[in-house]
Amino acid sequence: MEYRDRNGKEIKAGMILVNDQGEEWEVCATAGRVTGEEDLGFSCNAFEAYPLWQFNMKEWEIKEDAL
Repeated sequence: MEYRDRNGKEIKAGMILVNDQGEEWEVCATAGRVTGEEDLGFSCNAFEAYPLWQFNMKEWEIKEDAL
């Protein structure tokens, strides 16, 4: 699945995203538990991630100085 930030830039694993409230989260590569399909999510610990499809990407942008 492909994700884009509020500016239309493609989101990739390893990037830092910042939301409207100023929170910063790192994007990680994930796989669906049921399908095994590759996906992206926000790291919450070493074993779990919040999938990006749960979030409104129009509220997030790539932190440019983290690239």
